[in-house]
Amino acid sequence: MSLKQEHTPQILSRTGGTAVKIDLLENGCLKILLTEEDLRDFHLTFEDLDYNNDSTRSALQQLLETARRETGFDASGNLIIEALPVDGGCLLLLTPAGGKRHVRMKRVVGPYIFELDDVDTVLHLAKSVGGNTPPMFGSSLYRFNKRYRLVLYPGAPLSREMGNLLCEFAHPAGEGDAAAAYTAEHGESIAVGDALNRICAAMYKGTSGHIEH
Repeated sequence: MSLKQEHTPQILSRTGGTAVKIDLLENGCLKILLTEEDLRDFHLTFEDLDYNNDSTRSALQQLLETARRETGFDASGNLIIEALPVDGGCLLLLTPAGGKRHVRMKRVVGPYIFELDDVDTVLHLAKSVGGNTPPMFGSSLYRFNKRYRLVLYPGAPLSREMGNLLCEFAHPAGEGDAAAAYTAEHGESIAVGDALNRICAAMYKGTSGHIEH
């Protein structure tokens, strides 16, 4: 079985002159992918993201209004916003938490980079993980020279089982934002934002596709 590059249903919305990708997930969370150009249009960098920052609050207000209009996402209550760097831009994961209006925002750090020898190894890893993908803030897959690199942003410490699978099919290729940025700059993106979930779901459901060699 092979896997082609798939895209989850997304809404491409224009906010203040900036086109952003907005995806309302099945669990009620909202995912917003901002490119480096999007951040520049909002006069922001990943390092600037802070809800106490006027530019950040202004950008979020515009994005939330667009999300409400396009997807029906309700951000009127307690909201947790997690931000992680992706390809020079960032991925925002917004989780409604109920209760009175309150916004908490944090930048996710500590990505782990793993290198896999070939496409078959990528698919074998996905098949072994199956439907038991660990909690992830995000993950991205890149073609890197003649190999593949998987960048993981774990939502919780990796389990021993997941650690064993990664050791079996891959080897560590770096850790931290600098290593992730280097991979994004010098690699070719295959899937950005939720790569591991998408590949595992495709393998688990037995769908067919293709990853180019």
